[in-house]
Amino acid sequence: MTLVLILIFSTLGSVGAVLLAAALFLTRRDFSSRLKTIILGYATGTLLGAAFLGMIPHALEHLPSHAVLTTVLAGIIGFFILEKLLVWRHCHEDDCHVHAQAGPLILIGDAFHNAIDGMAIALAFQQSWSLGIGTALAVIAHEIPQEIGDIMILIHHGWSRGRAVFYNVMASLTTLLGALLAYAIGNSVSGMAPYALAVSGASFIYIALADLTPDHRTQTCFRATLLQVTSMAAGIGTIILVHALMRPGH
Repeated sequence: MTLVLILIFSTLGSVGAVLLAAALFLTRRDFSSRLKTIILGYATGTLLGAAFLGMIPHALEHLPSHAVLTTVLAGIIGFFILEKLLVWRHCHEDDCHVHAQAGPLILIGDAFHNAIDGMAIALAFQQSWSLGIGTALAVIAHEIPQEIGDIMILIHHGWSRGRAVFYNVMASLTTLLGALLAYAIGNSVSGMAPYALAVSGASFIYIALADLTPDHRTQTCFRATLLQVTSMAAGIGTIILVHALMRPGH
């Protein structure tokens, strides 16, 4: 049953996120700043909630705090390096300075990142269903604005809408490959799971703070700030609710 849930939620976090992003893009060519703020704020909240309230606490149940926090720190630095090497960045606009020079190479970075997401989902489900569902929701939430941005960028570079969506779906399938790999390895090397969860938590923290938060900082008025904080709180609240509902004996 665990493997079935891993495959279902990995598909929702990969192909499902791309198709939903494509539907939003095709039905709403212009996204208001308010809608962008809500989507990015919610994604930020779910990522931080999944990392600090799910992944890292679970890792701390099996490892000393020093080992877990050192792994998280190393993971954040590692993902910074990967971003530099693989152009692994979450774009939310078609006018992106980084990807304007990389073009279709973003698909390579996305494929690699999606594989990491798949591993995170599989590892989380192997610990508990609540952790798995919370992790999958965080993946879905941050994949939607990323995929919208990627589709915009590819179309900006002359790709047709259909081609842009198709290749993003292809890149998203690495989520399933990553999930299956983590599931196979997790069953044979269970002692590595806490370290892997710490690294997954590091990836969520890095995406939230390095890629999503800068978008929030460009809006400084009180109303926008209130909307950002409310959206982030809703994302964190979603993770708390999932863990509460999935708690044994609930």
